Amino acid sequence: LLQSMLSTQPRRLLAIGAGRGRYLQRRIASSSIQKEPTVESISSSSSSPGSSYGRGAAVALASLSVGFIAGRQSLGEEEKGEERVLPSGLPRTCCEEEELTEKQKALFKNLKRIVGRKNVLDGTVEDTQTASYLKGARLGRGSALYIVKPQKLKQLIEIVKESVEADCVVLVQGQNTGLTGGSVPRRQDDKRPTVLVSMKDLDVIVPIDDGDRVMCLAGVGLATLQNYIRDEFGRESHSTLGSTFLNPTTAAGVSLGSGGTQCRKGPAYTERALYLKVDKDKYGKPIVKVVNALGIKGLDKEEGEFEAHLQHDGVVPLIDSVAERVKGGYDTQVRRSNDTYGKAPAHDTKYKAKLCEHDHHVSRYNADTSGCDCNRSEGKVLILASVHDTFATPKSSKTYWISFENLSTALEFRRQVCLKNPADVPISVEYMDRDSFDVIDRAGRVLGNLIKFVGPSSPTVCYLWNVKLWIEALNFSGSSTLIDKLLYTVNPILPPILPSSIQEAGKQRDHHIAMTVGDYDGSLERAQERIDAFCKKYGAKVKVHQCSEKSDVASLTAFRFVAAPAFRTWCVGEGAQGISVDYALPKNGGQAPALDSVETLKRMRYSHFGCNVVHEDVAFPAGVDAHAVKMQLKKSVEHNCNGKLPAEHGHGTEYHAPPETQARWKSMDPLNVMNPGVGGLSSKFGYKE
Repeated sequence: LLQSMLSTQPRRLLAIGAGRGRYLQRRIASSSIQKEPTVESISSSSSSPGSSYGRGAAVALASLSVGFIAGRQSLGEEEKGEERVLPSGLPRTCCEEEELTEKQKALFKNLKRIVGRKNVLDGTVEDTQTASYLKGARLGRGSALYIVKPQKLKQLIEIVKESVEADCVVLVQGQNTGLTGGSVPRRQDDKRPTVLVSMKDLDVIVPIDDGDRVMCLAGVGLATLQNYIRDEFGRESHSTLGSTFLNPTTAAGVSLGSGGTQCRKGPAYTERALYLKVDKDKYGKPIVKVVNALGIKGLDKEEGEFEAHLQHDGVVPLIDSVAERVKGGYDTQVRRSNDTYGKAPAHDTKYKAKLCEHDHHVSRYNADTSGCDCNRSEGKVLILASVHDTFATPKSSKTYWISFENLSTALEFRRQVCLKNPADVPISVEYMDRDSFDVIDRAGRVLGNLIKFVGPSSPTVCYLWNVKLWIEALNFSGSSTLIDKLLYTVNPILPPILPSSIQEAGKQRDHHIAMTVGDYDGSLERAQERIDAFCKKYGAKVKVHQCSEKSDVASLTAFRFVAAPAFRTWCVGEGAQGISVDYALPKNGGQAPALDSVETLKRMRYSHFGCNVVHEDVAFPAGVDAHAVKMQLKKSVEHNCNGKLPAEHGHGTEYHAPPETQARWKSMDPLNVMNPGVGGLSSKFGYKE
């Protein structure tokens, strides 16, 4: 409704919105709001109550946002802070006034034949329908010749074949929650148009081995998978991210090797997958191949690498048939792993032991070249489906908030308590410094309280986030920062995310960890003994708060997970610039890299403490050279601390991959038609300079 009115009756809508905005301001000022209004459900009858309230909140948020902007600025006014560097970027775009070949002109007709008219969007124009595909979550903005939304795996074979035949490049995208621009379209140096392939609709989960494993089509979201595994089998899924509430896809996790919160499971990794690659024949012409390493009985007639085809008894059409039956609810077949690829690992089985080796090596990083091609491929192959282990839920667990006098004491706690031996590794252990605490508390209460209320895997949060992106794509001055300004303004009205005892501890100390320990054959009792011994040894340097209520645990989870969006909101609200970097430090290190001669407003350091992968968000005043700050921090990490970066979010367009990683990607995609330009590679056909 709002989209329709904006296009047909903008002045009337702005007047209505402005009126409602002024009305709310008066109500808040007079404290006359006595209770929350009733929001009727506008979702289907199967939706959860949280989802119904969320959709109602989305409509209210949209109306208030338009009123807010109408009251604060005119449509023609330029935003004063537009030139400062926020966590986003604007690279050149595709298809700007380029003359298309006859095959490229015919591509729309061919794609429409494959997926249907409604599943092909014009990517040369950014509007409310296409913006969520063309604009990165934090970095990147571009255009594509077409945005294609396949509904079946076999359509992907045809899409890739037609796109390559038309001399286009193929860019694969999941939920577009990436932070380094790797899944956002950008201009190629040789002017090849981009076909963006969205995997969102390929979201079927197939259980294997009685739920001990699952096969996920490429579009399955992590939040969706978590809920499914918990509800159907009482087990845990393989990965939990700080962005799980945005439902990022399982395939993207494998492609980046992301996910550091789960110490016992490791980052996303599997050697059991089905994926496409574009190779070249003996004449140098492109040829689309399939690699089937799923290792599932009944889907193993074709295994290994072979030329892609669409014969009805091929593995890809067979999986489509299985997915259709599962989605329809009439698939009852019990599927088992086979004795070939089914013996391969579906998670990093050596990860726990690796964490407990307190040496000068890093635990994980994006340039790691180990494993089969799908792992850390960053779009150079197209993952169709992947198999992942699931994990038993612990008998019981305890969650702690622990505050330290200094970082050195916290690092000793990690060594002596958290990572004493592989059998007793905690479920998760997350660190944050004082600046992180202050920024989240000042700018993250809206999102944090929402996640605390509905849960980190609730579709409500993802729905409202998409509403935010939709509003940011509206065509008026200031739309890109409107919601963040609104969030920053209303933040102090809401209660703190954390319970009062932890909130007070956060203000008293500068270094904190949130740790959850599960009971695996006595590991919880042993962990408590180590905690008690450490507290006795270090005395007042450490303060432990055990969370006795489920609501306290939910508060800690929400507080940590909103760090990244809270940073952007804080920068917008304070009129500051900001950069974000993720890096891995050696397992025997952890001190902050030097950042000299830079006037910083905030330096947020929050990390997956077990693997020593740090997310650092630095805010500084307008006028500071943001790129120079990032390069200084990068140099300090690599040369002074012997760390590696990036460590979790992928190279994208922000980082140059080392030669051995680039060579690995080139071997996967020798003609450079899949995600050209990633990791500092040439964007030209065949990697020409």
